Amino acid sequence: MIAGELVRERLLTDEPTVLHRFDAWARTQPDRPFFFYGEDERRFTYREFDLLTNRVANSLAALGIGRGDRVAVLSTNGLVCALGMFAAWKTGALYCPINYRFVGDLLAYVIDDLAPPVLIADRHLVPALNDCRGRLTTGIPRVIVHAPARDEADFDPRYEQALPHRDFRSTLFSELTAAGETRPTAAIETDDLCSVVYTSGTTGNPKGVIHPHGWLRAFGTALATMTHRDDVLYCDLPLYHIGGAYANLVRAAWAGASIAVWNRFSPADFWRRIRLSGASITLLLDVMNDWLMQQPERAGDRENPIIRAHVQPLPANHNTLARRFGLDFIAVGYGSTELGLGATGLIDELGDAPGTPKHLWKGYDKQEIRAIVRAMAGEHAILDGSKPVPDGFMGRTPGVYEPVVTDRDGKPAPAGTPGRLTMRPVQPGILFRGYLNKPDATAASLRDGCFHSSDIVAADDNGALYFMDREQGFIRVRGENVAATQVETLLNGHPGVSHCAVVAVPAGEGSEDDIGAFIVPERTASLSAREISEWARTALPKFMRPRHVRIVEALPVTQTMKVEKYRLREQLVTELESGRLNRRA
Repeated sequence: MIAGELVRERLLTDEPTVLHRFDAWARTQPDRPFFFYGEDERRFTYREFDLLTNRVANSLAALGIGRGDRVAVLSTNGLVCALGMFAAWKTGALYCPINYRFVGDLLAYVIDDLAPPVLIADRHLVPALNDCRGRLTTGIPRVIVHAPARDEADFDPRYEQALPHRDFRSTLFSELTAAGETRPTAAIETDDLCSVVYTSGTTGNPKGVIHPHGWLRAFGTALATMTHRDDVLYCDLPLYHIGGAYANLVRAAWAGASIAVWNRFSPADFWRRIRLSGASITLLLDVMNDWLMQQPERAGDRENPIIRAHVQPLPANHNTLARRFGLDFIAVGYGSTELGLGATGLIDELGDAPGTPKHLWKGYDKQEIRAIVRAMAGEHAILDGSKPVPDGFMGRTPGVYEPVVTDRDGKPAPAGTPGRLTMRPVQPGILFRGYLNKPDATAASLRDGCFHSSDIVAADDNGALYFMDREQGFIRVRGENVAATQVETLLNGHPGVSHCAVVAVPAGEGSEDDIGAFIVPERTASLSAREISEWARTALPKFMRPRHVRIVEALPVTQTMKVEKYRLREQLVTELESGRLNRRA
């Protein structure tokens, strides 16, 4: 079979949307486990999850939610997010998750940008809504408050009173589950919109990426091709990003498999959760790997059911990680909020040697897994994990997009030459629709029926892709893409700051970044690094707060007055390295 043909064939035959797909599973395997919420150890079969989301959907419809409306979700609770997601789709509405770490101006901006008629929010996050209420310009949506069952009896009506808007009303989320179980009548097709998911903006505020159901269909189909119905996916990623929401939850729904969800990652509890849920597939981001390796070694480290772990980025000690915990395969790839799945690759870590114990194995065997990846992405998408893996290896495209690496003139770059990555969909209806309320950014990214990314990659003679760099100024912090300009804008909001520059430096742990900020005070201000750090605790989300703050008289600039950030970065890296060496001495 020609590489990519397997997925292209499925795109011709699979159901038109994830709802159609889920309906088919609910009819044919109603009693198969679908969703396990580990925080409360609540389990739902396909039929139970279907009926529960019908209830929530009917309640949303009774509130006036219908086709094209945006249902915003601000929640740390994986079950609430999942119910909100499927219920929104069943009414014809869009799932619009908001990063629960956003506060202040950033939270107000996203709510204004979405202008949702309904916002589902955790009770403990309502104060963040109250804090930004005076900054909203499009009005305050109806807030559906999710409170733990033990707290609903003493629900404080002051939460409602604290949002002074004459049309404001609040509802408890539990009330949404009391409606009838009959499926709403909204008919959804591939061209209908399914979500707005925010990605970092490089020159300002985050951009809301608008997805049609056809985009989600392509994403789900490609990932489900690698997933057996007996697989259990483990997810402790937030469901405001496509990694948790779509690469895990929708993948499970498309494949007819099961998913186990926890609200957050815990290195100390990780393997207990894996064994409890029987998870065979997981996704690990950066520092997670280091934290797992830092746990005390135990004789039973390999006594777990994980067969495949998608690890991003691939650490240098990936084979050591795999051998310690018995991970037969480590998956790599390339994706984004705009693309979904752009490339996939497989590191065959253990060959035919045993990894996952036989009595815990589920789903495809090793030979079947290799054969599926070859059929999806070709022979050169699989590498031997016992040998050095080239830096930036992302595998090959699995049949959803056709990649082109272009030079500065927009012409195809020779093999091995870095250039900008452009992706052309293999079928109509797969591309995202653009950025919400940002026509210029949409026009820049979507041209000639292709997505023009800002990522610099190289392709070898075999079509394998290698990540080189980002063309624009992202800082990667604990799994989040952070725009330096966005942090600078927020820091400039301090009354004592004249201007500032933000740079990325290697993180103290993991292979991602920490944020360094160089602050130039107003002439009349007396600022300290501690004061800026304390202020950032209230004004910035945790992942955007600079770890290193330096107060300076001026920033180095070029003759054209551009800040020489490379000099600031070198200065800070040298200082930090010197400090580490002194501590070791």
